[in-house]
Amino acid sequence: MNALNGAASRTIIDAFDDWSTRGDVRVVVIEGVGGSFSTGADVIDIADAAGGPGGGLDATQARGVISSGSDLARAVRSVGVPVVAVVDGPAAGIGASLALAADLIYATERSYFLLAFINIGLMPDGGASMSVTAAVGRARANAMALLGEKLPAAEAFDAGLITKVVADRTALDASVGAAVAKLATSSASALRLTKAALDAHSMADFDKALDRELEGQTTLLQSAEFQAAMAAFAGAKR
Repeated sequence: MNALNGAASRTIIDAFDDWSTRGDVRVVVIEGVGGSFSTGADVIDIADAAGGPGGGLDATQARGVISSGSDLARAVRSVGVPVVAVVDGPAAGIGASLALAADLIYATERSYFLLAFINIGLMPDGGASMSVTAAVGRARANAMALLGEKLPAAEAFDAGLITKVVADRTALDASVGAAVAKLATSSASALRLTKAALDAHSMADFDKALDRELEGQTTLLQSAEFQAAMAAFAGAKR
């Protein structure tokens, strides 16, 4: 379900870093395959870094794990042109953060967004502590982050978290295709300057949010609560 391990995150980061330097890129589209956007971090990968189920992460390992998510969100935001997220199915954990780092977010009715971090003793990262709160407001963001409540796509649209919700994959492809065609024929300079102007207001604290998340998650990844949750989850998956 497109869980993100270190190698997958690095591949995405490298691609975005390349696109951010190219003048011929007008729009970037990111989507998942196989019926989901991404279910978040690959807990098996984290368990392996800790020496297997029951192992623990030291501070350097923990910081490396979370830096990968921070770098992923930062890479998406570094592209000067619009980034479009195409969500069909679950977007959970860092997968939700990745989708919500985009500028335009299209989703099918069966999709949902889930900040599942609290369920394994962690906090939102990838900038979600800021991007979600800025879009849906404090009360709804608190329910998602503190209670781990799932937000269906229709409610995400009503709350202002995503751009559009459509019935199915066919409608999703049509809507995204129309948006991409519009962006591809727009002025590259106008797109970049407009995005930068909007970001100056709506994303001004993004780097500060990533820094807070990095410090918090580094501590939480070393906690007994997370280690127990990781061992239980990884053991069940093996």
